[in-house]
Amino acid sequence: MSAEEVRAFAASLIDQVARLSTDNRLKQFKIDQLTHEMAILKRWKFGGRSEQLAGEQKTLFDETLDADLAAIEVELDALRGAPAAEVTKEQPKRMPLPASLPRREIRHEPESTTCGCGCAMKRIGEDVAEKLDYTPGMFSVERHIRGKWVCAKCETLIQAPVPAAVIDKGIPTAGLLAQVLVSKYADHAPLYRQEQMLARAGVAIPRSTLGEWVGVCGVRLHPLVEALRETMLERTVLHADETPVAMLAPGKGKTHKAYIWSYGTTQFDPIKAVVYEFAEGRAGSHAKAFLDGWCGTLVCDDYSGYKALFKDGDVIEAGCMAHARRKFHELWANHKSALAGEALKLFRALYDVEREAQDHDAEHRVRLRKSKSRLIADTLHEWLTLHRQKATDGTAMAKAIDYSLKRWAALTRFLTDGAVPIDNNWIENRIRPIALGRSNWLFAGSLRGGQRAAAVMSLIQSARLNGHDPYAYLRNVLERLPTQPNNRIDELLPHRWAPLGSTT
Repeated sequence: MSAEEVRAFAASLIDQVARLSTDNRLKQFKIDQLTHEMAILKRWKFGGRSEQLAGEQKTLFDETLDADLAAIEVELDALRGAPAAEVTKEQPKRMPLPASLPRREIRHEPESTTCGCGCAMKRIGEDVAEKLDYTPGMFSVERHIRGKWVCAKCETLIQAPVPAAVIDKGIPTAGLLAQVLVSKYADHAPLYRQEQMLARAGVAIPRSTLGEWVGVCGVRLHPLVEALRETMLERTVLHADETPVAMLAPGKGKTHKAYIWSYGTTQFDPIKAVVYEFAEGRAGSHAKAFLDGWCGTLVCDDYSGYKALFKDGDVIEAGCMAHARRKFHELWANHKSALAGEALKLFRALYDVEREAQDHDAEHRVRLRKSKSRLIADTLHEWLTLHRQKATDGTAMAKAIDYSLKRWAALTRFLTDGAVPIDNNWIENRIRPIALGRSNWLFAGSLRGGQRAAAVMSLIQSARLNGHDPYAYLRNVLERLPTQPNNRIDELLPHRWAPLGSTT
Protein backbone atom coordinates (compact mmCIF):
# COMPACT_ATOMS: atom_id res chain seq x y z
CA MET A 1 0.00 0.00 0.00
CA SER A 2 1.44 3.34 -1.04
CA ALA A 3 1.84 6.28 1.33
CA GLU A 4 -0.98 8.11 -0.45
CA GLU A 5 -3.29 5.11 -0.02
CA VAL A 6 -2.39 4.87 3.67
CA ARG A 7 -3.21 8.55 4.16
CA ALA A 8 -6.54 8.13 2.34
CA PHE A 9 -7.37 5.08 4.44
CA ALA A 10 -6.47 6.91 7.64
CA ALA A 11 -8.61 9.87 6.62
CA SER A 12 -11.59 7.60 5.95
CA LEU A 13 -11.16 6.00 9.38
CA ILE A 14 -11.05 9.42 11.03
CA ASP A 15 -14.25 10.43 9.21
CA GLN A 16 -15.93 7.20 10.23
CA VAL A 17 -14.95 7.68 13.88
CA ALA A 18 -16.21 11.28 13.77
CA ARG A 19 -19.57 10.17 12.32
CA LEU A 20 -19.94 7.42 14.91
CA SER A 21 -19.07 9.84 17.68
CA THR A 22 -21.71 12.29 16.43
CA ASP A 23 -24.29 9.52 16.13
CA ASN A 24 -23.54 8.35 19.66
CA ARG A 25 -23.87 11.86 21.06
CA LEU A 26 -27.22 12.34 19.30
CA LYS A 27 -28.39 8.94 20.47
CA GLN A 28 -27.37 9.67 24.06
CA PHE A 29 -29.11 13.06 23.87
CA LYS A 30 -32.32 11.33 22.76
CA ILE A 31 -31.95 8.71 25.51
CA ASP A 32 -31.54 11.48 28.10
CA GLN A 33 -34.64 13.26 26.75
CA LEU A 34 -36.75 10.10 26.89
CA THR A 35 -35.46 9.17 30.34
CA HIS A 36 -36.37 12.63 31.62
CA GLU A 37 -39.81 12.40 30.01
CA MET A 38 -40.35 8.99 31.60
CA ALA A 39 -39.41 10.34 35.04
CA ILE A 40 -41.96 13.13 34.69
CA LEU A 41 -44.68 10.72 33.56
CA LYS A 42 -43.97 8.37 36.48
CA ARG A 43 -44.12 11.28 38.91
CA TRP A 44 -47.51 12.29 37.47
CA LYS A 45 -48.75 8.70 37.60
CA PHE A 46 -47.66 7.84 41.12
CA GLY A 47 -47.31 11.26 42.74
CA GLY A 48 -49.86 13.46 44.44
CA ARG A 49 -50.53 15.55 41.35
CA SER A 50 -52.60 12.79 39.81
CA GLU A 51 -54.98 13.11 42.75
CA GLN A 52 -55.98 16.56 41.49
CA LEU A 53 -57.95 14.80 38.76
CA ALA A 54 -61.21 13.05 39.43
CA GLY A 55 -63.59 10.54 37.89
CA GLU A 56 -63.37 9.86 34.16
CA GLN A 57 -60.74 12.56 33.75
CA LYS A 58 -58.29 10.70 35.99
CA THR A 59 -59.15 7.35 34.38
CA LEU A 60 -58.50 8.65 30.87
CA PHE A 61 -55.28 10.34 31.96
CA ASP A 62 -54.01 7.13 33.58
CA GLU A 63 -54.69 5.27 30.32
CA THR A 64 -52.59 7.81 28.43
CA LEU A 65 -49.75 7.57 30.95
CA ASP A 66 -49.64 3.77 30.66
CA ALA A 67 -49.46 4.03 26.87
CA ASP A 68 -46.83 6.80 26.98
CA LEU A 69 -44.59 4.90 29.39
CA ALA A 70 -44.76 1.73 27.27
CA ALA A 71 -43.97 3.73 24.13
CA ILE A 72 -40.92 5.34 25.74
CA GLU A 73 -39.69 1.90 26.88
CA VAL A 74 -39.82 0.65 23.30
CA GLU A 75 -38.02 3.74 21.97
CA LEU A 76 -35.30 3.44 24.63
CA ASP A 77 -34.79 -0.24 23.84
CA ALA A 78 -34.38 0.61 20.15
CA LEU A 79 -31.82 3.35 20.91
CA ARG A 80 -29.84 1.11 23.25
CA GLY A 81 -29.95 -1.80 20.83
CA ALA A 82 -31.69 -3.96 23.42
CA PRO A 83 -34.45 -6.46 22.63
CA ALA A 84 -37.99 -5.18 23.01
CA ALA A 85 -39.09 -5.20 26.60
CA GLU A 86 -41.93 -7.44 27.68
CA VAL A 87 -44.79 -5.03 28.23
CA THR A 88 -46.35 -7.05 31.05
CA LYS A 89 -43.15 -7.39 33.09
CA GLU A 90 -44.48 -5.35 36.03
CA GLN A 91 -47.87 -7.06 36.04
CA PRO A 92 -48.85 -9.94 38.36
CA LYS A 93 -48.53 -13.48 37.08
CA ARG A 94 -50.76 -13.89 34.07
CA MET A 95 -54.08 -15.56 34.69
CA PRO A 96 -54.88 -18.51 32.41
CA LEU A 97 -57.23 -17.72 29.56
CA PRO A 98 -60.82 -18.92 30.13
CA ALA A 99 -61.24 -22.60 29.36
CA SER A 100 -64.62 -21.83 27.79
CA LEU A 101 -63.08 -19.97 24.84
CA PRO A 102 -62.66 -21.94 21.61
CA ARG A 103 -59.09 -22.93 20.89
CA ARG A 104 -57.14 -23.34 17.68
CA GLU A 105 -53.81 -25.12 17.56
CA ILE A 106 -50.99 -23.66 15.48
CA ARG A 107 -48.01 -25.98 15.27
CA HIS A 108 -44.47 -24.75 14.64
CA GLU A 109 -41.99 -27.49 13.73
CA PRO A 110 -38.46 -27.32 12.26
CA GLU A 111 -38.23 -27.43 8.49
CA SER A 112 -36.04 -30.52 8.80
CA THR A 113 -35.79 -33.09 11.59
CA THR A 114 -32.60 -34.62 10.24
CA CYS A 115 -29.55 -33.69 12.30
CA GLY A 116 -26.40 -32.31 10.72
CA CYS A 117 -24.70 -35.59 11.57
CA GLY A 118 -27.24 -37.41 9.40
CA CYS A 119 -29.32 -39.00 12.14
CA ALA A 120 -33.07 -38.67 12.40
CA MET A 121 -34.08 -36.52 15.38
CA LYS A 122 -36.67 -37.53 17.97
CA ARG A 123 -39.48 -35.33 19.28
CA ILE A 124 -39.12 -35.13 23.08
CA GLY A 125 -41.68 -32.53 24.04
CA GLU A 126 -43.14 -29.16 23.23
CA ASP A 127 -43.62 -25.61 24.48
CA VAL A 128 -47.14 -24.21 24.40
CA ALA A 129 -47.98 -20.51 24.46
CA GLU A 130 -51.57 -19.29 24.44
CA LYS A 131 -52.54 -15.98 22.86
CA LEU A 132 -55.88 -14.26 23.00
CA ASP A 133 -57.32 -13.63 19.55
CA TYR A 134 -60.29 -11.61 18.38
CA THR A 135 -62.32 -11.76 15.23
CA PRO A 136 -65.43 -9.58 14.92
CA GLY A 137 -67.92 -10.79 17.50
CA MET A 138 -65.84 -13.60 19.01
CA PHE A 139 -62.84 -14.18 21.26
CA SER A 140 -60.76 -17.31 20.86
CA VAL A 141 -57.40 -18.72 21.91
CA GLU A 142 -54.47 -19.55 19.68
CA ARG A 143 -52.35 -22.39 21.07
CA HIS A 144 -48.88 -22.04 19.58
CA ILE A 145 -47.17 -25.42 19.93
CA ARG A 146 -43.42 -25.60 19.30
CA GLY A 147 -42.08 -29.12 19.24
CA LYS A 148 -38.66 -29.96 20.70
CA TRP A 149 -36.49 -32.29 18.64
CA VAL A 150 -33.24 -33.89 19.76
CA CYS A 151 -30.56 -35.99 18.09
CA ALA A 152 -29.81 -39.08 20.18
CA LYS A 153 -26.29 -39.32 18.78
CA CYS A 154 -24.89 -35.80 19.15
CA GLU A 155 -27.53 -34.47 21.61
CA THR A 156 -28.37 -31.48 19.41
CA LEU A 157 -31.67 -29.87 20.35
CA ILE A 158 -33.66 -27.82 17.80
CA GLN A 159 -36.97 -26.01 17.94
CA ALA A 160 -38.89 -23.78 15.54
CA PRO A 161 -38.34 -20.09 16.38
CA VAL A 162 -41.01 -18.08 18.14
CA PRO A 163 -43.07 -16.30 15.46
CA ALA A 164 -42.30 -12.58 15.27
CA ALA A 165 -44.96 -10.38 16.82
CA VAL A 166 -45.56 -6.69 17.46
CA ILE A 167 -45.53 -7.41 21.19
CA ASP A 168 -43.01 -10.13 22.04
CA LYS A 169 -43.99 -12.60 24.76
CA GLY A 170 -47.31 -10.87 25.13
CA ILE A 171 -50.77 -12.38 25.24
CA PRO A 172 -52.43 -10.48 22.34
CA THR A 173 -52.57 -11.57 18.74
CA ALA A 174 -52.58 -9.00 15.94
CA GLY A 175 -56.35 -9.43 15.79
CA LEU A 176 -56.83 -8.40 19.41
CA LEU A 177 -54.46 -5.45 19.06
CA ALA A 178 -56.33 -4.30 15.96
CA GLN A 179 -59.63 -4.53 17.85
CA VAL A 180 -58.28 -2.42 20.74
CA LEU A 181 -56.94 0.24 18.35
CA VAL A 182 -60.09 0.40 16.23
CA SER A 183 -62.31 0.55 19.30
CA LYS A 184 -60.24 3.36 20.79
CA TYR A 185 -59.51 5.47 17.72
CA ALA A 186 -62.39 4.70 15.34
CA ASP A 187 -65.24 3.90 17.73
CA HIS A 188 -63.85 6.27 20.40
CA ALA A 189 -64.28 3.73 23.24
CA PRO A 190 -61.81 4.57 26.06
CA LEU A 191 -59.77 1.71 27.45
CA TYR A 192 -61.66 1.57 30.75
CA ARG A 193 -64.82 0.81 28.74
CA GLN A 194 -62.98 -1.80 26.72
CA GLU A 195 -61.80 -3.36 29.99
CA GLN A 196 -65.44 -3.68 31.02
CA MET A 197 -66.43 -5.20 27.66
CA LEU A 198 -63.60 -7.74 27.90
CA ALA A 199 -64.67 -8.66 31.41
CA ARG A 200 -68.20 -9.39 30.19
CA ALA A 201 -66.67 -11.86 27.74
CA GLY A 202 -64.86 -13.57 30.62
CA VAL A 203 -61.44 -12.07 29.82
CA ALA A 204 -59.70 -10.14 32.60
CA ILE A 205 -57.26 -7.65 31.08
CA PRO A 206 -56.58 -4.50 33.13
CA ARG A 207 -56.73 -1.15 31.37
CA SER A 208 -53.07 -0.55 32.29
CA THR A 209 -52.12 -3.52 30.11
CA LEU A 210 -54.38 -2.30 27.31
CA GLY A 211 -52.66 1.08 27.59
CA GLU A 212 -49.25 -0.54 27.27
CA TRP A 213 -50.38 -2.37 24.14
CA VAL A 214 -51.62 0.88 22.63
CA GLY A 215 -48.31 2.61 23.40
CA VAL A 216 -46.22 -0.13 21.81
CA CYS A 217 -48.45 -0.29 18.72
CA GLY A 218 -48.15 3.47 18.33
CA VAL A 219 -44.36 3.22 18.15
CA ARG A 220 -44.44 0.22 15.79
CA LEU A 221 -46.88 1.94 13.40
CA HIS A 222 -45.00 5.26 13.34
CA PRO A 223 -42.74 4.35 10.34
CA LEU A 224 -45.83 3.47 8.32
CA VAL A 225 -47.45 6.82 9.10
CA GLU A 226 -44.25 8.61 8.11
CA ALA A 227 -44.23 6.70 4.82
CA LEU A 228 -47.86 7.74 4.26
CA ARG A 229 -46.93 11.38 4.90
CA GLU A 230 -44.00 11.22 2.47
CA THR A 231 -46.21 9.68 -0.21
CA MET A 232 -48.88 12.31 0.30
CA LEU A 233 -46.34 15.14 -0.02
CA GLU A 234 -45.45 13.86 -3.49
CA ARG A 235 -48.89 14.99 -4.71
CA THR A 236 -49.33 18.44 -6.26
CA VAL A 237 -52.73 19.33 -4.76
CA LEU A 238 -53.57 18.90 -1.08
CA HIS A 239 -56.26 19.89 1.40
CA ALA A 240 -55.60 21.29 4.88
CA ASP A 241 -57.84 22.00 7.85
CA GLU A 242 -57.63 22.01 11.65
CA THR A 243 -59.93 21.45 14.60
CA PRO A 244 -59.49 22.13 18.32
CA VAL A 245 -59.23 19.41 20.97
CA ALA A 246 -58.76 19.71 24.70
CA MET A 247 -55.36 18.71 26.06
CA LEU A 248 -54.76 18.04 29.73
CA ALA A 249 -52.23 20.03 31.73
CA PRO A 250 -51.76 17.38 34.45
CA GLY A 251 -49.82 19.58 36.84
CA LYS A 252 -52.80 21.94 37.01
CA GLY A 253 -55.62 19.44 36.64
CA LYS A 254 -57.06 21.54 33.82
CA THR A 255 -57.24 21.38 30.04
CA HIS A 256 -56.14 23.84 27.39
CA LYS A 257 -56.86 24.07 23.68
CA ALA A 258 -54.69 22.02 21.33
CA TYR A 259 -55.31 21.25 17.64
CA ILE A 260 -55.43 18.35 15.25
CA TRP A 261 -54.32 19.45 11.79
CA SER A 262 -55.59 17.41 8.85
CA TYR A 263 -53.88 17.10 5.47
CA GLY A 264 -55.17 15.01 2.61
CA THR A 265 -55.22 14.30 -1.08
CA THR A 266 -58.26 15.43 -3.07
CA GLN A 267 -61.27 13.41 -4.19
CA PHE A 268 -59.87 13.59 -7.73
CA ASP A 269 -56.52 12.03 -6.78
CA PRO A 270 -56.12 8.29 -7.43
CA ILE A 271 -54.19 8.08 -4.14
CA LYS A 272 -56.59 8.44 -1.24
CA ALA A 273 -54.78 9.49 1.93
CA VAL A 274 -55.26 11.64 5.00
CA VAL A 275 -52.64 12.40 7.65
CA TYR A 276 -53.46 13.99 10.98
CA GLU A 277 -50.95 15.91 13.07
CA PHE A 278 -51.48 16.78 16.71
CA ALA A 279 -50.02 20.08 17.89
CA GLU A 280 -50.27 22.11 21.07
CA GLY A 281 -51.37 25.20 19.19
CA ARG A 282 -52.81 26.69 16.02
CA ALA A 283 -49.78 28.73 14.95
CA GLY A 284 -48.98 28.69 11.26
CA SER A 285 -45.54 27.31 12.07
CA HIS A 286 -47.11 23.86 12.49
CA ALA A 287 -48.43 23.84 8.92
CA LYS A 288 -45.16 25.26 7.64
CA ALA A 289 -43.16 22.52 9.37
CA PHE A 290 -45.44 19.74 8.10
CA LEU A 291 -45.32 21.01 4.49
CA ASP A 292 -41.63 21.96 4.59
CA GLY A 293 -40.17 21.65 1.08
CA TRP A 294 -43.52 20.87 -0.54
CA CYS A 295 -44.58 22.69 -3.72
CA GLY A 296 -48.13 22.64 -5.03
CA THR A 297 -51.64 23.98 -4.56
CA LEU A 298 -53.10 23.94 -1.06
CA VAL A 299 -56.88 24.02 -0.67
CA CYS A 300 -57.72 25.63 2.68
CA ASP A 301 -59.95 28.13 4.42
CA ASP A 302 -58.92 31.70 5.07
CA TYR A 303 -57.18 31.04 8.38
CA SER A 304 -54.18 33.36 8.68
CA GLY A 305 -51.89 30.54 9.80
CA TYR A 306 -51.66 29.31 6.21
CA LYS A 307 -50.74 32.69 4.73
CA ALA A 308 -47.01 32.43 5.39
CA LEU A 309 -46.92 29.37 3.10
CA PHE A 310 -47.94 31.45 0.08
CA LYS A 311 -45.35 34.23 0.36
CA ASP A 312 -42.51 32.65 -1.64
CA GLY A 313 -44.76 31.24 -4.38
CA ASP A 314 -43.86 27.57 -3.94
CA VAL A 315 -47.30 26.92 -2.45
CA ILE A 316 -50.35 28.31 -4.28
CA GLU A 317 -53.53 29.09 -2.36
CA ALA A 318 -56.87 27.67 -3.47
CA GLY A 319 -59.86 28.98 -1.51
CA CYS A 320 -62.98 27.23 -0.34
CA MET A 321 -66.11 28.24 -2.24
CA ALA A 322 -68.25 26.49 0.39
CA HIS A 323 -67.02 28.95 3.02
CA ALA A 324 -67.98 31.87 0.80
CA ARG A 325 -71.40 30.37 0.09
CA ARG A 326 -71.96 29.70 3.81
CA LYS A 327 -71.92 33.42 4.60
CA PHE A 328 -74.91 33.99 2.32
CA HIS A 329 -76.69 30.83 3.42
CA GLU A 330 -76.62 32.05 7.03
CA LEU A 331 -78.26 35.33 5.94
CA TRP A 332 -80.93 33.48 3.99
CA ALA A 333 -81.57 30.83 6.69
CA ASN A 334 -81.68 33.31 9.56
CA HIS A 335 -83.24 36.37 7.96
CA LYS A 336 -84.77 35.15 4.65
CA SER A 337 -82.64 37.73 2.84
CA ALA A 338 -83.75 38.02 -0.80
CA LEU A 339 -80.29 39.29 -1.80
CA ALA A 340 -78.63 36.30 -0.18
CA GLY A 341 -81.05 34.09 -2.11
CA GLU A 342 -79.87 35.63 -5.39
CA ALA A 343 -76.24 34.89 -4.50
CA LEU A 344 -77.10 31.33 -3.51
CA LYS A 345 -78.59 30.69 -6.97
CA LEU A 346 -75.25 31.59 -8.57
CA PHE A 347 -73.30 29.42 -6.11
CA ARG A 348 -75.73 26.59 -6.85
CA ALA A 349 -75.05 26.95 -10.58
CA LEU A 350 -71.30 26.58 -9.94
CA TYR A 351 -71.90 23.39 -7.96
CA ASP A 352 -74.19 22.02 -10.67
CA VAL A 353 -71.25 22.14 -13.08
CA GLU A 354 -69.04 20.45 -10.47
CA ARG A 355 -71.48 17.58 -10.14
CA GLU A 356 -71.40 17.18 -13.90
CA ALA A 357 -67.60 17.28 -13.97
CA GLN A 358 -66.74 15.14 -10.94
CA ASP A 359 -66.58 11.80 -12.76
CA HIS A 360 -64.36 13.07 -15.58
CA ASP A 361 -60.58 13.41 -15.73
CA ALA A 362 -58.81 16.69 -14.98
CA GLU A 363 -58.54 17.71 -18.63
CA HIS A 364 -62.25 17.26 -19.29
CA ARG A 365 -63.10 18.89 -15.98
CA VAL A 366 -61.16 22.07 -16.74
CA ARG A 367 -62.82 22.31 -20.17
CA LEU A 368 -66.26 22.16 -18.55
CA ARG A 369 -65.25 24.78 -16.03
CA LYS A 370 -63.93 27.13 -18.70
CA SER A 371 -66.99 26.72 -20.89
CA LYS A 372 -69.64 26.85 -18.15
CA SER A 373 -68.29 27.82 -14.73
CA ARG A 374 -66.25 30.81 -15.93
CA LEU A 375 -69.34 32.67 -17.13
CA ILE A 376 -71.20 31.92 -13.87
CA ALA A 377 -68.21 33.04 -11.78
CA ASP A 378 -67.92 36.29 -13.75
CA THR A 379 -71.63 36.93 -13.22
CA LEU A 380 -71.23 36.25 -9.50
CA HIS A 381 -68.28 38.64 -9.29
CA GLU A 382 -70.27 41.39 -11.02
CA TRP A 383 -73.18 40.77 -8.64
CA LEU A 384 -70.86 40.97 -5.60
CA THR A 385 -69.22 44.17 -6.84
CA LEU A 386 -72.57 45.84 -7.59
CA HIS A 387 -74.22 45.01 -4.28
CA ARG A 388 -71.14 45.86 -2.25
CA GLN A 389 -71.54 49.43 -3.44
CA LYS A 390 -75.05 49.41 -2.01
CA ALA A 391 -74.35 47.57 1.24
CA THR A 392 -73.66 49.53 4.41
CA ASP A 393 -70.22 48.95 5.94
CA GLY A 394 -70.30 46.63 8.91
CA THR A 395 -73.53 44.89 8.03
CA ALA A 396 -73.71 41.10 7.68
CA MET A 397 -74.30 41.46 3.93
CA ALA A 398 -71.24 43.70 3.51
CA LYS A 399 -69.09 41.22 5.45
CA ALA A 400 -70.36 38.29 3.38
CA ILE A 401 -69.59 40.11 0.12
CA ASP A 402 -66.18 41.30 1.34
CA TYR A 403 -65.22 37.74 2.26
CA SER A 404 -65.66 36.63 -1.36
CA LEU A 405 -64.26 39.72 -3.10
CA LYS A 406 -61.06 39.83 -1.02
CA ARG A 407 -60.39 36.14 -1.73
CA TRP A 408 -61.65 36.01 -5.30
CA ALA A 409 -58.35 34.92 -6.89
CA ALA A 410 -58.01 32.00 -4.49
CA LEU A 411 -61.72 31.10 -4.68
CA THR A 412 -61.59 30.81 -8.49
CA ARG A 413 -58.31 28.91 -8.67
CA PHE A 414 -60.27 25.77 -9.58
CA LEU A 415 -61.40 27.33 -12.89
CA THR A 416 -57.96 26.94 -14.49
CA ASP A 417 -56.82 23.66 -12.89
CA GLY A 418 -58.90 20.52 -13.24
CA ALA A 419 -57.04 18.84 -10.36
CA VAL A 420 -58.14 21.51 -7.88
CA PRO A 421 -61.53 21.06 -6.17
CA ILE A 422 -64.02 23.87 -5.75
CA ASP A 423 -63.99 23.72 -1.95
CA ASN A 424 -62.39 22.21 1.14
CA ASN A 425 -65.34 20.00 2.05
CA TRP A 426 -63.41 16.81 1.34
CA ILE A 427 -60.97 17.33 4.22
CA GLU A 428 -63.67 18.79 6.47
CA ASN A 429 -65.47 15.46 6.15
CA ARG A 430 -62.26 13.65 7.09
CA ILE A 431 -61.96 15.72 10.26
CA ARG A 432 -65.57 15.15 11.31
CA PRO A 433 -64.90 11.76 13.02
CA ILE A 434 -62.49 13.53 15.36
CA ALA A 435 -65.08 16.15 16.23
CA LEU A 436 -67.68 13.44 16.90
CA GLY A 437 -65.27 11.46 19.07
CA ARG A 438 -64.44 14.35 21.39
CA SER A 439 -67.62 13.74 23.38
CA ASN A 440 -66.31 10.28 24.30
CA TRP A 441 -62.61 10.73 24.94
CA LEU A 442 -62.98 14.25 26.35
CA PHE A 443 -59.35 15.32 25.89
CA ALA A 444 -55.85 14.30 24.87
CA GLY A 445 -53.96 13.19 27.97
CA SER A 446 -50.55 14.33 26.74
CA LEU A 447 -48.70 15.63 23.70
CA ARG A 448 -47.36 12.14 23.03
CA GLY A 449 -50.85 10.68 23.47
CA GLY A 450 -52.31 13.19 21.02
CA GLN A 451 -49.60 12.43 18.47
CA ARG A 452 -50.21 8.70 18.85
CA ALA A 453 -53.95 9.17 18.34
CA ALA A 454 -53.32 11.29 15.24
CA ALA A 455 -51.00 8.64 13.79
CA VAL A 456 -53.35 5.69 14.30
CA MET A 457 -56.35 7.68 13.07
CA SER A 458 -54.37 8.56 9.93
CA LEU A 459 -54.11 4.86 9.07
CA ILE A 460 -57.72 4.09 10.04
CA GLN A 461 -59.24 6.94 8.04
CA SER A 462 -56.96 6.33 5.04
CA ALA A 463 -57.99 2.67 5.09
CA ARG A 464 -61.64 3.72 5.00
CA LEU A 465 -60.97 6.11 2.12
CA ASN A 466 -59.58 3.19 0.13
CA GLY A 467 -62.57 0.98 0.84
CA HIS A 468 -60.92 -1.20 3.49
CA ASP A 469 -62.36 -2.37 6.78
CA PRO A 470 -60.07 -0.70 9.37
CA TYR A 471 -60.01 -3.81 11.56
CA ALA A 472 -59.03 -6.14 8.69
CA TYR A 473 -56.41 -3.64 7.52
CA LEU A 474 -54.79 -3.11 10.92
CA ARG A 475 -54.86 -6.81 11.76
CA ASN A 476 -53.02 -7.72 8.59
CA VAL A 477 -50.55 -4.84 8.96
CA LEU A 478 -49.74 -5.78 12.56
CA GLU A 479 -49.21 -9.40 11.46
CA ARG A 480 -46.80 -8.44 8.70
CA LEU A 481 -45.05 -5.45 10.23
CA PRO A 482 -42.53 -7.35 12.42
CA THR A 483 -41.00 -9.07 9.37
CA GLN A 484 -41.64 -6.41 6.72
CA PRO A 485 -38.35 -4.99 5.31
CA ASN A 486 -38.01 -1.23 5.75
CA ASN A 487 -37.49 -0.76 2.02
CA ARG A 488 -40.88 -2.39 1.38
CA ILE A 489 -42.91 -0.57 4.02
CA ASP A 490 -44.87 1.17 1.24
CA GLU A 491 -46.60 -2.15 0.49
CA LEU A 492 -48.53 -1.74 3.75
CA LEU A 493 -49.85 1.76 2.98
CA PRO A 494 -53.67 1.81 2.72
CA HIS A 495 -53.77 2.75 -0.97
CA ARG A 496 -51.37 -0.10 -1.85
CA TRP A 497 -52.41 -2.71 0.69
CA ALA A 498 -53.88 -6.02 -0.37
CA PRO A 499 -55.09 -8.60 2.17
CA LEU A 500 -53.38 -11.48 0.33
CA GLY A 501 -50.54 -11.56 2.84
CA SER A 502 -52.86 -12.36 5.76
CA THR A 503 -51.89 -15.39 7.80
CA THR A 504 -55.41 -15.98 9.03
